[in-house]
Amino acid sequence: MKKIVKRRRTFRINNPLAFGILCAMILVLLAGITYALVAGVISPAIVSYQVAHATPSPAPTVAPVTATPSPTIDPMQPTASPTLEPGTTPTPTQEPPKALDGHIIGIDPARGYSSKIQGTSTKVYANRLNFAVATLVKEKLEAEGATVVFTLSSVKDDKTSDQRTKILNDGNVEFAIRIECNFVKASDTRGAMAWVPDKHDKKSDCDKLAQTVLDAYIDATGLSLRLVGDQSVIDKTDETFLNNTKAPVFTLFLGHISNSAEDKKINDEAFQKTMAQGIVNGIMKYLGINQ
Repeated sequence: MKKIVKRRRTFRINNPLAFGILCAMILVLLAGITYALVAGVISPAIVSYQVAHATPSPAPTVAPVTATPSPTIDPMQPTASPTLEPGTTPTPTQEPPKALDGHIIGIDPARGYSSKIQGTSTKVYANRLNFAVATLVKEKLEAEGATVVFTLSSVKDDKTSDQRTKILNDGNVEFAIRIECNFVKASDTRGAMAWVPDKHDKKSDCDKLAQTVLDAYIDATGLSLRLVGDQSVIDKTDETFLNNTKAPVFTLFLGHISNSAEDKKINDEAFQKTMAQGIVNGIMKYLGINQ
């Protein structure tokens, strides 16, 4: 009897396409294994070796921070004033000195609210004209640094001469000027003039003050002088205001509101500024201050 021998089975691939696919799969598998080995084993080992044998770089030197960080500002809170260093005195802002610093000057607008004298043409009451010009003079003097003692509180004030002189004397004025407009029966009479006390402890100062301010007033305004006899500065014996004021004093007559043309001129607001400046110019000259 013939012995039956079993045939060994072998793996055969007779299809070329199948063989190619198989080879490709093997290559992909080998590539994956190789990448895994490199990434997981070889690369970490290389990095560890480099770290272990690397020369450490010196740490950079950082300059110490000296600036104080800006605080967070709460917009709802008020901003605090800067704090001065201990022992530091703030430097005050000094204004330049003014020409009339330290001078105390008295200004008296003549007449009061009860006066019914009016300009011939303008019908403006005399007390209103006097107050308007006196106020302009006051403002100009204060702008130059003077302290002005003003006898009336408003255009409706109606103080007596005794009350006015008391205000000036109590205020220790250096000198005083009464500002007045003139009214006479002769409508053709015009011009500026001055009254001074006939007798006064400082009579010569009164005369000098009156003449100096009157001259400056005429120069500034171009108005004419009114002469009584041959004088434009007249001595008066019966004027309480002049007699009772302790400091040098006089009355300046701005012009005549009984004269139609002059009434219109001295009641013009723009011209009143010129009038006031002329008075201030005279005060400066009297005090020996160069402008």
